[in-house]
Amino acid sequence: MNSRRLVDIVFDNYLPPRPPLHIESDDKREEYRYGDVVAAGVKIADWRDFYIVGGPFRRRAKEDVLDWAERIDIESYVWPNPYREALRAITAFKKRVAPFTEDRFIMFKVLGPTETSEAFFAPGVSKGEEVAHCLDFALFLKLNKVKAVKLYDRIAQIILEVVKAGAELDEVDAVRIADDVAEYTGLLYYKWFVEEHYLPWHRKLANAIKKRGKRAILHCDGNIAVIGLLSKLSEIYDGLHPLDLYPRHTLQDAEEWMKRVLQARAQCGWHPVYFTGIPMELLFSMEVKPLRLKRFVSKFLQLHGLRKLVLATTHSPYPGRSYKEPAVKRRLRGIVEMVKPF
Repeated sequence: MNSRRLVDIVFDNYLPPRPPLHIESDDKREEYRYGDVVAAGVKIADWRDFYIVGGPFRRRAKEDVLDWAERIDIESYVWPNPYREALRAITAFKKRVAPFTEDRFIMFKVLGPTETSEAFFAPGVSKGEEVAHCLDFALFLKLNKVKAVKLYDRIAQIILEVVKAGAELDEVDAVRIADDVAEYTGLLYYKWFVEEHYLPWHRKLANAIKKRGKRAILHCDGNIAVIGLLSKLSEIYDGLHPLDLYPRHTLQDAEEWMKRVLQARAQCGWHPVYFTGIPMELLFSMEVKPLRLKRFVSKFLQLHGLRKLVLATTHSPYPGRSYKEPAVKRRLRGIVEMVKPF
């Protein structure tokens, strides 16, 4: 059975002969080699670069926050043509995934409106620094709700056109939207914003994907089990990643995380496929021996079961880290060999 069919079986709520794998990596050859899913992201204009170079609405050094909020003019930014951006995105995507489309489950990835809105306010980073999320859009939302919502809607509408174009591609099996709205302690944004803007837009995005016959998947970090958010997102999306409900820095933490994922499944039902089960923190930890990690993943599979599960890493390798590191490679191969033969 090829990989695409294997993943489809899981989405169709049948038990697969083995759990499908998604080993997320920026190197698509690694995703192809280790797993059943190849997922490639697309860029819209230069929006992702804002995290590096700074967004058009970033605060100036020592600028008063009220002055900053007052001076922002949404129309001062030269907005890209959504249809041109959609064409650019799918052209680049098709080229990137072309070697892998014959038998793998292909996922079209795009950054969602909330994270993109934050990028417009990002301060930028100096060379060698890591990108940090400063949440200035969340602050702007507090200072000027009308402007902030106008910006959010403008961004979301462009993303919607790109999502529609991606979902139209014959080689695409699923569209995944990455849009963080929470951290481990709870929501990053006001409850009213989540209920009145985040959820309605995600419903539009997911519906556009499903209307074109593709699976709609959400990547959302943080504890989305707050205010019933996990339950609501479970109704909207066909798949959820990575079920980031608790920190996983140690095996003890990971055991608690596993318990919470199982509780979430019991409470929120079996509609969405969970893409999870391989904590990246453990995979890259020098304290965790390969056999111990293998046993942890095996326990997760036994307790959750193979229904509605793609065994997946919780995210891509950390900056500067790689699956090629000998110790990491041993851990990863142990998991993959347990699940599927090379």
